[in-house]
This record gives sequence, structure tokens and C-alpha cells, in this order.
Amino acid sequence: MTDRTCILSGQNLPREQLIRFVAGPDGHAVADLACKLPGRGVWIENNAESLRRVAARNLLTRRIGAGFREVEEDILQIAQMLRQRALSSAGLARRAGDLVGGSGKLAAEGESFAGLLAAPDASDREMRRLESRLDVDWTSRELDATELGRVFGRDSLAFAAVRRGGVAKTAENLRRELLRLEAFSRSSSCQAG
Repeated sequence: MTDRTCILSGQNLPREQLIRFVAGPDGHAVADLACKLPGRGVWIENNAESLRRVAARNLLTRRIGAGFREVEEDILQIAQMLRQRALSSAGLARRAGDLVGGSGKLAAEGESFAGLLAAPDASDREMRRLESRLDVDWTSRELDATELGRVFGRDSLAFAAVRRGGVAKTAENLRRELLRLEAFSRSSSCQAG
């Protein structure tokens, strides 16, 4: 994907490290996480502190003629939208057969997986065992047990893994959305749920 320039730092960064904003019909800036809304957009680094600094310097109003409603509320809303996008991507990956849930099922699969999703309160010992056994390239602890469970139609689930070599688009989209969520959650010190 093409790099874009952050209006705050002036750095050229990959699109997945940025959030696009456009002017909404109500005169406020709208986060365009899918990068598909019409209109002239501007790009800001994917972290809460950058959004706060953009608001303080009134950069959005100067660039697109629209600012935040209330920056802290908008940060929480963006965190919730990023979490929802990650959950939607996980659901698509599960329906495509690229996301397998449950530590017992994963251990029985006997194949290597690209990534492991572990609930934050899941056993560290079990997570390390699964990481080794499944030979994963990455691990995410961003989605909680209830959220992982919802993806699989259960009350809760501690572990799920992304198949290596599955339908590439769904696995790549899930990884990208998890990275965006993790970066934003780390920077905003908020866990929207």
C-alpha cells in the first residue's frame, strides 16, 4: 500500500500506521478506518497522543475545515471502532476456516499456525506451550475471552490461532486490524469494550 504523510509529524508512513479523517456532514472530523469515505482526507499517526496534539494545534480545522467534537470522547470512539474491526476480521477468518479456537483443538491439529490470539487473562504457561507447539510467528493478547468466545459462538474462549497458508486475505486483514488496535490501545491507555 502507498505511504501517506501524517499532518502532525510530516513523516511518510504506511497506511496501516495512520488513521484517515474526513469532514463529516455535521462539520466534525470523522475517522475513516476503512479509507473509503468520500472527500479530501488527512492522515494522522495511529495513536491517541497524536490526536490530542492535532486537536490542540487545531490542524484538522485548518486542513479539512472540521475538528473533533471532543477529543477524549473521539479517542474512545476510535478505540471501540478499531476493536469492532478486529472482531469483524476475526469472524471472517473463522468463517473462512482460517481461525481455529480452543487450546485442545489447536494442540490436536498438529500443524503450524501463523499467529496465536490469547485472552489477556489466559494462562501464560499454556500460551507459551501453544506458541512453541504451533510454531507461531506472532501472538496477540488484545481480545478478551468473552470477545474471542463471541467469534466462535461460545461464552468465552482463551485461545484461537490463525492458520498458515489459509485464505491469505482474511488472515492478513485480521493481523493488520489487530496491529492497529494494539498500537492505538497502547498509546491511549484505554481498553474500549
